[in-house]
Amino acid sequence: MAYKVFLVDDEVAIREGIRNSKIWQDGRFTLVGEAPDGEIALSMITDERPDILLTDVRMPFMDGMQLATEVSRQMPWIQIIIISGYDDFNYARQAMSLGVQEYLLKPISAQDLLDALERTGQRLDRERQRNERQENIRRRLAGTNRFMREKLISTVLSETMNEAEEADNMRQFRELGIELGAALYVAEDITWEGNGEDLSVGQDKIYALSERTDGKVYVCAGRHGTLALILGRDELSLEEQAYAFARSVLTELQRLGYTKALVSVGDTVTRLGLAADSAHAARHIRHLCVSGGRYTGFAAVSNRELVEWDIVPSDADVRPLYESLQYAQASEAEKILGEYAATLSVTEFHTEMVDSYLRIEVLMTASRILRETGGRITDLPDGLRYEQTLTESDGRLPLDDAVALLRCVLEYRDANRPGKGGGMLPRARAFLAQHYSDPNLMLRDVSEYVGVSDSRFSAVFSQQMGITFTEYLTTLRMNKAKELLSATPLRSSEIALAVGYNDPHYFSYLFRKQTGMTPSEFRRGQHGEKSSTETEK
Repeated sequence: MAYKVFLVDDEVAIREGIRNSKIWQDGRFTLVGEAPDGEIALSMITDERPDILLTDVRMPFMDGMQLATEVSRQMPWIQIIIISGYDDFNYARQAMSLGVQEYLLKPISAQDLLDALERTGQRLDRERQRNERQENIRRRLAGTNRFMREKLISTVLSETMNEAEEADNMRQFRELGIELGAALYVAEDITWEGNGEDLSVGQDKIYALSERTDGKVYVCAGRHGTLALILGRDELSLEEQAYAFARSVLTELQRLGYTKALVSVGDTVTRLGLAADSAHAARHIRHLCVSGGRYTGFAAVSNRELVEWDIVPSDADVRPLYESLQYAQASEAEKILGEYAATLSVTEFHTEMVDSYLRIEVLMTASRILRETGGRITDLPDGLRYEQTLTESDGRLPLDDAVALLRCVLEYRDANRPGKGGGMLPRARAFLAQHYSDPNLMLRDVSEYVGVSDSRFSAVFSQQMGITFTEYLTTLRMNKAKELLSATPLRSSEIALAVGYNDPHYFSYLFRKQTGMTPSEFRRGQHGEKSSTETEK
């Protein structure tokens, strides 16, 4: 098997030496990226999904141990090799506690590094074979607890429950040692094809991935694939968990040889008893993707993507309150809220269950629209009072207050809408066009700007653009570099800084990797001869 390697070290000479080493020539290992510190590296690793992380210990901002801890938590399948110039047992002990089995002391030779990579590759080979055997055994010997758990999850995702039925289901889950209490829930509908149409291997892999989430994701068999229930403490963390799980599923299904897969993400709901509504929305999204011709590769899709793809109009009644308000005028707030209440067969705001549901839904919708604009409820005039009124456990939901809040939110959105264009991708691309020269620019900066989680942005960006965020940013920077090489007498080292690279050697390496030429060769090709001011740095 061939494996992808990501390098993190703050010393330019170390990175350059490893990058130019002959260990990459036979194709067993491929260097897919590098970064000067852990903070920059983390978003790039999330984007590139390497098999092996090679990281220094002492680095600014986020050091190697912090990076290894985060990678082990978020992407436990990645093997980590620590390199350090400090023969410190405490570092080695901390590394071993994270499962790190390779710890190299600087200076390291190419042979030492190749030996460590080979040992790591052999462990990955054995782990892959072991996982295949375990999945085969698990498929043949599914235990009673798993059967009962899947049956209960299937019930939750297929039948809307009242509060008494919900409490009974919670009790049955606790008897199996499962606690499903959470602030928010979302369902995912997962379908895949290919690999000789043996879908059971994919089913077992998805089940294994859910077991690694520490009780945040539960799965069961669905009519057309697998259903997943994701638990979250707030909307942003729920979205992060949902899209992180979706990306892991898509990555593993692709590795298993399937030709296409779709993860449809339903609506967020506030009670376990309403999870079936979320599952229904997820199935609806799947149907729309198939009929709209979007089920052609590996993708994670929610209502927002459907709207941006024009598969459904922006005012479609898919998620009534949020989707109707997303592009509405402030003057339409009262009418839309009244229509939303009518869909619940409610004519008055006084029953306890409806009152509670509407309070939460209004607050969540307001918060979501504000967050996408970069604001908070407390930024609104009288915003603190709105928040207190809507979150009081024994309070009522005055219709006038709800309408006033939503009207203020829409006015704030219109006054502070970031970027131009309504879709996430146009806004992200506009942001990148303005900030590509920042050497510290990370995926997280762009995802915060467009108002979504890192995992969601990474997944949606790559599936809609056809390349990863890192590849897009690199191409953008290289195109700008070509313009500067063609139109200015700037030296290569100056151009590197102008397009976002502090290390001119790394810039030259990336330029040659993408164009097949060094910057000076490219300039000679543009001008017919080498400029007297050009100096390779």
